[in-house]
Amino acid sequence: MKPTPIVAIAAAVAAAALATVRAAGPVVLTDITESVGVRFTHNNGAFGEKYLPETFGSGAVWLDVDADGWQDLLLVNGTTWPEQQGPPTSAALYRNAGDGTFTDITAGSGLDTPLYGLGGTAADFDNDGFVDVYVTALGPNRLFKGQGDGHFVDVTTEAGVGDPGFSTSALWLDYDEDGHLDLFVGNYVEWSAETDLFCPFVDDAKSYCTPESYQGQSPTLYRNVGNGTFQDVTTAAGLRAPSAKTLGVTMLDFDSDGWMDLFVANDLQPDMLFK
Repeated sequence: MKPTPIVAIAAAVAAAALATVRAAGPVVLTDITESVGVRFTHNNGAFGEKYLPETFGSGAVWLDVDADGWQDLLLVNGTTWPEQQGPPTSAALYRNAGDGTFTDITAGSGLDTPLYGLGGTAADFDNDGFVDVYVTALGPNRLFKGQGDGHFVDVTTEAGVGDPGFSTSALWLDYDEDGHLDLFVGNYVEWSAETDLFCPFVDDAKSYCTPESYQGQSPTLYRNVGNGTFQDVTTAAGLRAPSAKTLGVTMLDFDSDGWMDLFVANDLQPDMLFK
C-alpha cells in the first residue's frame, strides 16, 4: 500500500473576520501546505500483511517548542514493521518561522525516535514553563520533556507512563485540581503482530479485520504526583472499562459543577461519559 500524504494546512482570513457574518459570501480555505514548507508523508508500514494498525492515520499537535510565541507543528508518524525492508520513520517537527513558513527541525530534536505513533498531546506537565509532549503509540507510549529550545528528552521510564497498550489518543487534565496536570490515555484493542488474525475477504484473500475481532483495552488515567512521576489511578477513579475500544477523548465541565468531565469515543462500542 502506497503511503498517502495526510496533512493539509489551511489558511483563512483573520480570526476577527471569521467571527463575523460576511455579506460578501462564504469563507474560503486554501491549502498552503507545500508553500509554507510542510512536506510530510505518513508511513503506515503496510507491506501486504494487512496488520490492523495500518488502517489508522496519525495525530498532529500545535505547540510552541521554543517559547518564541509562534505555534510549531508536530506530525506523528508510523514506522516500518520489523520484518519489513526499508528505513524506519519518525514524527516530524516543524518550527514556525513567524513569517508564514515552517522549517523541519526533526533531526536531533529528540522527537526523531522511530515508533508506531498514533496520536499526541502537549502541555507543561511539570510546570517548568516549557511545553512537553506525550505521543500515543502501538506500545509503549512516550513522554518527551521539553527543554524550551526545540529539543526534548525522553522521560517515559522515570515518569511511569509508558502504557504498553495499543494507544490512540490522550489528553492532559487536572482531574483532582491539585495544580498538576494528569494524563488520560485512550486504548484500542488487544493486538500484536504475533496475534494478528486472518480475516478473509474475496477468494479467501486476507483483509483488514474489524475491531470486533479483538478484545478491547481499558483506558488509563495517570495521576501526576508532582515530582515528575505518575501513578495509575484508573480503577480508583472509576475509569476501568475493559471493553472500550477508544479512538478519541475530550473534556468539559458539562454540568458546571466545577469538576472536569470526560467523553470517550469508542469504535463499534458504546461511547462513555465520565462525570
